[in-house]
Amino acid sequence: MRYVARITILVMASVLFLMGCQSHQAKIDDLQKEHDRLSQQYQKDCGSEYLKAKPQFNQKCLDEAKQMDDVWKQLQQEKSH
Repeated sequence: MRYVARITILVMASVLFLMGCQSHQAKIDDLQKEHDRLSQQYQKDCGSEYLKAKPQFNQKCLDEAKQMDDVWKQLQQEKSH
């Protein structure tokens, strides 16, 4: 009886541990997808500005760059855990 209880507890603990790892990886995957999406949008909206000798980014491009940077920071923080 005690043996079965120990095995049950170990199995349950393992399942909970694996679920936590999977949800952590899912969060990383979601952040990576969001960063990729923002990066593509930024490239589409503001990429041509880099070709100019003196680029002058409008507020929309600055806002998109900040969003992209914020998601990148979150992604790096999540990966470090």
